[in-house]
Amino acid sequence: MGQEAVIPQGTQPVLAVCERVCMVLSPAQADLSGLADLLCERRAGDIRVTHKSYSHDFEQSWHEHNSGSIDFILEGGGVGTYAGREVISSPGVVEFFREEIRHRFRSYGSGIRTMHVLLPAELISELPQLRDIALEELRHTRAVALASMLLSELHTPDASSGMQIESLVHELLDEITSTLSGPNPRAGWIGHARDALHEAEDRPLSLSQLAELIGIDRAHLARTFKAKLGMSVGAYHRRIRLERASRLIASTDDALVRIAQCCGFADQAHFTRVFHAHMGTTPSRFRQSLCRR
Repeated sequence: MGQEAVIPQGTQPVLAVCERVCMVLSPAQADLSGLADLLCERRAGDIRVTHKSYSHDFEQSWHEHNSGSIDFILEGGGVGTYAGREVISSPGVVEFFREEIRHRFRSYGSGIRTMHVLLPAELISELPQLRDIALEELRHTRAVALASMLLSELHTPDASSGMQIESLVHELLDEITSTLSGPNPRAGWIGHARDALHEAEDRPLSLSQLAELIGIDRAHLARTFKAKLGMSVGAYHRRIRLERASRLIASTDDALVRIAQCCGFADQAHFTRVFHAHMGTTPSRFRQSLCRR
């Protein structure tokens, strides 16, 4: 994973003003297992916003939703598969998912606490710039600041909160599309740079090599990439390697030292330090949490 965004101060939830509901969701009821804690819920027009905490053993099998979603990860983490793509959820990440994407998800470690913004399909269809975006992850400061303001409105409402929530949601949707160039999520030089970094997930790549590959100067590449994606080129490449390592841990029995080598880490100790810093747990504990399922 890359450098995680910091949640601005002053946006910690005030749980005392909200009803807290504990829900044990059985597989027979909703194709779910584990514990879900509903901390708060509010509606603004046709938008529904919830704040939930999920236990370490929370897991969903394959399913779809009629609504799209903007998720803001506050604590903990988990791993999901959306339209064939693995997504690692970690604190400080804002995630957008279209409606009717077949997916599954499981939390790990200490569970996961998340704000969910449920977007009706009709709203997404009104925004043509979103039509070709299935999912997107945002980590830059403005996206996190907007999501944090949403969380604050959820927990400290007043007579203007409904309008403010709708306004903030539309600003977030603008942020989702502004990171892309045109209707194709991979169009523009930032898309080409991201593709090149994914292709080089298991080997070193210098900034000069990447700049030459996509045809721009290094300074513009470094400055604009971080401004658009909220992390440096190097941090993005490290995040790709950590996501690959997470997939290998989850899907193979390979020794952790071998996975560390395959993903370009100097040794297992270095891999463990970086993994823990970004994922909040060690590789061995991550594997143990998966084995319990």
